[in-house]
Amino acid sequence: MAKMKADTEEAGQKREQAPRKEKADADEATRKREQLYMEHELKRQKVMVEANTTLQQERVKADVHREVAHMEALERRETEFRRQQEREREQARDAQLKLRELAAKELKETVHLERELVKQQQQNVIIQKQREVDRLEAQVDRHLLQQAHDNFIIIIIINFT
Repeated sequence: MAKMKADTEEAGQKREQAPRKEKADADEATRKREQLYMEHELKRQKVMVEANTTLQQERVKADVHREVAHMEALERRETEFRRQQEREREQARDAQLKLRELAAKELKETVHLERELVKQQQQNVIIQKQREVDRLEAQVDRHLLQQAHDNFIIIIIINFT
């Protein structure tokens, strides 16, 4: 009896322990399931974070690349603008040089023409003076001839008288 009672108690305890064990097993399974879900969720979130990080990095790289390209384009435009300004300055210098050369050529031509004019005027003055000299010489010659003629007439008159 005592054995039976002990067996009954043992069976009662086993019956009482069975739901506890089932509950403990169920709790353990639930805990493991939740742990797996949490691990899976953690991995998913980690993958999402990595994907977002990679996406952010790609966006940053794209932004940096776009900014670098924009800056390079601006530098090219600025360089081209500076080159254009330098070409315009060179053209202006060339134009000024050509104007100076043209002005120098015109001045040279003007000086040449003025010298020719002075030479011509000098020749005209010389010709006028030569005409004046010739006129005066002719006048003197006429006067001398008149005097000689008068003297000759006087000599003839003296000789006849």
